[in-house]
Amino acid sequence: MYPWLTPVWQPLLQGVRERRLGHALLLKGMAGLGKRELAGRLATTLLCQHTNNAPCGMCHACELNAAGSHSDLQVVGREGRSIGIDAIRELSRIMGESARLGHGKVAIIERAELMTDAAANALLKTLEEPAGEATLILVSSQPERLLPTLISRCQQWLVPLPDTQLALAWLQEQGVAATPAALSINQGSPLQTLDYLNTGADDKRLQLLTALAGLGETASHLPTVQAGLLEQPVHLVWVQLLLQDALQVALGAKAPLKLDDCQHLSRRLAGTGPLALHELNSGLLELRRRLQPGQGRPMNAGLQLSQWLRRLQQTLTHE
Repeated sequence: MYPWLTPVWQPLLQGVRERRLGHALLLKGMAGLGKRELAGRLATTLLCQHTNNAPCGMCHACELNAAGSHSDLQVVGREGRSIGIDAIRELSRIMGESARLGHGKVAIIERAELMTDAAANALLKTLEEPAGEATLILVSSQPERLLPTLISRCQQWLVPLPDTQLALAWLQEQGVAATPAALSINQGSPLQTLDYLNTGADDKRLQLLTALAGLGETASHLPTVQAGLLEQPVHLVWVQLLLQDALQVALGAKAPLKLDDCQHLSRRLAGTGPLALHELNSGLLELRRRLQPGQGRPMNAGLQLSQWLRRLQQTLTHE
């Protein structure tokens, strides 16, 4: 188990052993913290045939869980873009049956925020009339998208972000050279940071931001920068963080920079002044907002980004 999960796991384990957990639990926290593993560990513990020593790892139930073939454990939401009403109805039907091994039933709904309204309402009916020793575990990185009536019927367990030093130490144990900047870019998530570093995204970020900050000197790089920013939405987040750091430097604020490995770029951009940086930052925020799905008519992302980059280029040229 990931070390940062221990503060949440210990009270959960104690709750199982003392039989005081509710029939519905919500494990919430940002993506990339291992909530899925935590839910699986909790399910194994609830189904273990030796409650006072759960999870024992030796009983038949623990062996079945380890093999991924326990008939009293159901998992929904691992695949697909949404969780429909049919999946929830089937889950409710199965949960209403007697446990085959006689030690309760457990259902895990991963990415619970993907439930349609109809599915969520169907699940609500199940929560209002829980069956026997059935336990439902909802896992969500966006709990604000869940129905308030659904949340109110669950015991809520927050999986917090780990301490920076703990996260960096764990990443080092995985064989990657992580920096506070890489962790910051991934919102403090060790698992997302590990994937980010293993795919070489950190090198791409440094190259892209260096080229962007140099647009005032080398205008020919503009098409390359534009193409790089359009590859993935997160690339615009990199620029946003750099602009925020530059604004912080321009204002003389003493708080730590988000991208401490790009201080030289932040200082270069800071020379454009707080007002120009504020306008560029606001323009980029609006651009990112309009690029999100469901924001009205589809927009020409390339054209809009090109216009923003030309404003940045003009600002840097007249610095």
